[in-house]
Amino acid sequence: MSLKLINFSQDRRGNVAILFALFMLPILGTIGAAVDFGRAHRLHTQLQIVADAATSAGLMEYRETGDVNKGQQRLLSFIDQGLEKDGMVRAREENANGGGAIGARIVHVDGSVIDPLTSSVRPVLRTTIDTPFLSLLGTKEMEVQVFTKGAVASNTLQGTKNLELSLMLDVSGSMSQTSASGTIKVEDMKDAAQDFLDIVMPDDLAVDNRRVGLVPFADRVNVGSFAPAATGYEPTIQVQSGTTTIQVPDPDVSSWLSLSNCRSRVRSFTQYASLTSSQAEQFCRDNYSTRVNGRNTEFWTPARLAQEVPRMVTRHLRTCITERQGSERSTDVEPGPGAYVGVNNPNSTVLADQYSSSTNNCSIPQIRPLTTDKQSLKDHVATFGTYGGTAGHVGTAWSWYMLSPEWNRFWSSGDGDVAEYDDTNTIKAAVIMTDGEYNSNFVNPSASQQAIDLCTQMKAKGVRVYTIGFDMSTNVNDPARQTLVACASPNSYYFPYDGNALREAFNEIGNSLVTIVTKSSDSKTVLIQE
Repeated sequence: MSLKLINFSQDRRGNVAILFALFMLPILGTIGAAVDFGRAHRLHTQLQIVADAATSAGLMEYRETGDVNKGQQRLLSFIDQGLEKDGMVRAREENANGGGAIGARIVHVDGSVIDPLTSSVRPVLRTTIDTPFLSLLGTKEMEVQVFTKGAVASNTLQGTKNLELSLMLDVSGSMSQTSASGTIKVEDMKDAAQDFLDIVMPDDLAVDNRRVGLVPFADRVNVGSFAPAATGYEPTIQVQSGTTTIQVPDPDVSSWLSLSNCRSRVRSFTQYASLTSSQAEQFCRDNYSTRVNGRNTEFWTPARLAQEVPRMVTRHLRTCITERQGSERSTDVEPGPGAYVGVNNPNSTVLADQYSSSTNNCSIPQIRPLTTDKQSLKDHVATFGTYGGTAGHVGTAWSWYMLSPEWNRFWSSGDGDVAEYDDTNTIKAAVIMTDGEYNSNFVNPSASQQAIDLCTQMKAKGVRVYTIGFDMSTNVNDPARQTLVACASPNSYYFPYDGNALREAFNEIGNSLVTIVTKSSDSKTVLIQE
């Protein structure tokens, strides 16, 4: 049996010719549309290059001269030069809006005036391109439009979306070990965190709109002066520490004494020991009965009585705290009755377990609420050492609390309120870094499960969660590894094995959060993508 190929294009029978035409129309239309769109894309790229260069040039002129008109003139001059190179011309009154240009594409320019209040400009370039293929489908031309927004870097124009980011760093005892590359893990982490802060808080932003908070953690989290508000406990208490013997006036026994002896007796009483001689004599005259004995005046003076009194000392609330318990365990509800976080030892009712004689009673580095002060954050990271177990769920909770608008009143001493969750101009992100399994919890469920529950709720509120497992087991079934995978936003978990890989992980996360601003060739201006 043989097959015969039929040449539809040569077949003159009516029904075959119609079928062939019907088959070919969508094929030719698709190819033609691709050609038209490709031409439009090339034109868009050409115009964008012109707009970027002109914006930088105009702002540079404005910065140097302070003259809005001169800045606009230079911007438009750069546009004219750029368009001419590509066979285009700017529409303007002096050339009849391009009407006298033969064969040149006419480009309209709007928004070329520099705003002196914000030192910014946003020129828009727009034109049309013929679409010979799409015209068969009714579209005769296509509009191509580009813009570039730019600002002088010293002004207050927002150059990126706002960033509110909490950085949770493991300072547990295992971080004193060496990584696969033979370096101390806590030192690798400190180096990587310093790089990360430089990336997410670049010095060349148009405004200071990136805030970062630090949450170092070990078996607890040190919340410093925030401990009373977080736990509901008083910041200080008075406790008895033994007894003290004091001398007091005997209410039942007195005798007649001369003024000098009365003075000495008064000063021997504990409560009047600080009186001067003259003050003590005046006290005798004002408070004791007198008589004249011969030529001398005597005072009816109480005898001394020894008395034991409690010795009270001040104790300060311990600032190392533990996980929140109860129904609000996995929420971001502000601390309050029924929703306080855990004290230093939640399993003890002995006040001495929650209070200390020292104000500096937690060796773990303190948290740092959100701030724009990059150098203070870097300086704090540089002081980190290693301390005890791994309560990653407590660190996770405080990473969320820093980003939660529900806690704005709690952070009233911080660097301003955080944004609402639905604020589209603000990125909220938490970076959670650890080197091991969470193993320090006081209540059930496990520390790992508590962390996963917190991450789930945090992500549901729109917070991006990045997790980093440093020098962990490569076994995909490893519990610590599974916790970080479950905690992270989709495809946002990293498992670096040494210091270099850790820095790369932090860098990748940082770069993903700073993708909007690009510097122009003029280092004093910023081009802003919207």
